[in-house]
Amino acid sequence: MALEQPTFQRNTHRLLRDMHIPDWDPGFLADYDPERLAARCQEAGLNAVMLYAKSHVGLCAYPTGVGRMHGNLAGRDVMRELNDALRARGISTAAYQSITFDNWAVETHPDWAQIDLESGRPMHDLTRYGVCCPNNPDYRAYELAIMEEILSGYEFDGIWLDMIFFLAFCSCPACRSRLRAEEGIEMPTVVDWTDPAWAAFQEARRRWIGEWTTILIDRAHELRPEIVVTHNLANALSGWRCGQPLAAGRLDTYTSADLYGDRFEHLVVTKMAQHLSASQPGELMVSVGTDLIDHVALKTAGQLATEALAATAAGSAFIVIDGIDPAGTEQPGNFATIRAAFEAIKPYEPDMGGRPVEDVAVYFSDNSFMDFADNGIPAGPPTRLGGAPFPHVTAARGAAQALTEAHVAFGVVTEQDLDRLADYRVVILPDVSRMTGREVDAFRAYVTGGGRLYASGYTSLVGVDGVRHDDFMLADVFGAALAGEEHGRVAYLTPDDDEVRAAVAPQAVVSQPFNDRWGERYEPRPLCTAPRVTATTGRRLAHLTLPYGDPRWGSVNDRSWAAIHSAPPWTETEHAALTRNELGAGVAVYSTFVLERSPAAANRALFTSLVRGLLGDRPTLSATARRNVWLSAYDQQDRSRVLVALHHYGVEQPAPAEPATVTVRPPAGRTFRRAADGPGARVVEAELGDGTAVLRVELAAELGFVTVEYA
Repeated sequence: MALEQPTFQRNTHRLLRDMHIPDWDPGFLADYDPERLAARCQEAGLNAVMLYAKSHVGLCAYPTGVGRMHGNLAGRDVMRELNDALRARGISTAAYQSITFDNWAVETHPDWAQIDLESGRPMHDLTRYGVCCPNNPDYRAYELAIMEEILSGYEFDGIWLDMIFFLAFCSCPACRSRLRAEEGIEMPTVVDWTDPAWAAFQEARRRWIGEWTTILIDRAHELRPEIVVTHNLANALSGWRCGQPLAAGRLDTYTSADLYGDRFEHLVVTKMAQHLSASQPGELMVSVGTDLIDHVALKTAGQLATEALAATAAGSAFIVIDGIDPAGTEQPGNFATIRAAFEAIKPYEPDMGGRPVEDVAVYFSDNSFMDFADNGIPAGPPTRLGGAPFPHVTAARGAAQALTEAHVAFGVVTEQDLDRLADYRVVILPDVSRMTGREVDAFRAYVTGGGRLYASGYTSLVGVDGVRHDDFMLADVFGAALAGEEHGRVAYLTPDDDEVRAAVAPQAVVSQPFNDRWGERYEPRPLCTAPRVTATTGRRLAHLTLPYGDPRWGSVNDRSWAAIHSAPPWTETEHAALTRNELGAGVAVYSTFVLERSPAAANRALFTSLVRGLLGDRPTLSATARRNVWLSAYDQQDRSRVLVALHHYGVEQPAPAEPATVTVRPPAGRTFRRAADGPGARVVEAELGDGTAVLRVELAAELGFVTVEYA
């Protein structure tokens, strides 16, 4: 029997009330009214609210004996007032505690600050945020004492811990001494992913953040075993600078991340959470505004509702961030927009749940949340957080987009899922350039055991220990050997196989431009272009073709070019661009081009064709529908049925008039017996013979659910 969910997790119409307001102006929070705010939340149909205990400015919303209370509250315990007002209305509450970002702490205790390695200055000299170092023992004691005040003195159903990461390459005494003690090295000052010292430094930073996260979460559970404890995983997705490991998401009651990217960022993260999260549903957090920086620009009700519906279709809970006005007031329009979003998902919530139906796994590795193009730059502060276009991340998002638009059922898995690769018929490694020995062994065993693998780019060339190998660590799996690198501005994949020719038609070849990976003077950097390979045991499906005069671009005097605007294909080579290799009972396809990262239609079509070829002609779930109709399904064993979700993503187009055709196969040992309409969709026709359900589904709304019951 499944355990009952904790109260806060069970209530899914959630708000995070942002309140990072200083107190140096007497007008700040002068009009803050907890009773009025609670009434707004009730009117918006909310059933769970996260309220601030301690914000980024380090000021507490309650009388604290450890830190400093917001000066304009005059000793009034507004956190208790708001908590009581919300709970009196039947609204579940959780506390928000800012970790790392704490202006009061670094102003009061300068020795707690993160120190930028490049400049030697504290990070709060460079930014609005006071940034504390998690390796400072006094700072750790302070945050744990704040947590004890919050959880021992107030009735909350959960606590959310924000910003557990490094903002700087911290060079404070605590970090320097710990690195010497644990790794026996001094801090590297230059980024170099092929330098073992740099790799050891980065792994240490990730280890330290993971350890600190564990300490905080364990302490919260000691204080209140029954409550939800989560932390913000978003900056693990921002890349290597923050040092936050994805694995820390498994420590939470459920994973949670605030995201500000596009629909495919949300898609990858919500699908990842279906497997990374210790319990379901995970949580997608977005802002009611178009950007946290712009205090007044709102998403339309339709835009926010679409994000909520997409989260619902992906089996995720949805929480909205709304920033308080400096005076402490609310904007009624914000709450009306939030209400509309939750009203949109309400009809679907009773049907949510189940095990995702997935044939394909996209592997998402934070070991590869980096870019070899950064080699040689100073280890300085980030220009901004979030949205970093790391090659592996953009390739994973591209794969997710291509598979979604092709209606291929896929999930997103991480290093935490290596022991269940066999659950998938196909695994995709999208330019996973840095790997551990455990990963290499797991993927080799997957293929030899009968699995089917697609890999691209520099996958498995560099270890997380900083060693750049002479050949791919998975060379035997790929059936190809590294022979060099391409350093031109563009290269071409020319098909040798009829199925590849058909996939890229009407084009004869596909291109991979490299100029966006170059320096200002078009000077190639190592590992920034594409590998040149020779087929060994693998069958060559396509070969490499180069432009005239490659790798030179040419000039008026340098006639190493054939067309003044472009660099058309010219020189055929014997090097493979695409191979197919049998190993043991399985098959691997390897592409030197990262097809899935390219927005070009032919590249995406070839990628999709290769995946479908590996998958075979009997997928568990498929559909014929518009590209922007997103397909997902869930095996709900407790209800003896499969739930099928069709989300016509976006407010740009009306719901399609033509029905979608969905094909779904039952779980092993089950037989479909009946198809039924659900919210937002109607089954126009159903064929339930021969172990397969073929449904013609008509969408009546942006999101539609139908179910297929099995015996």
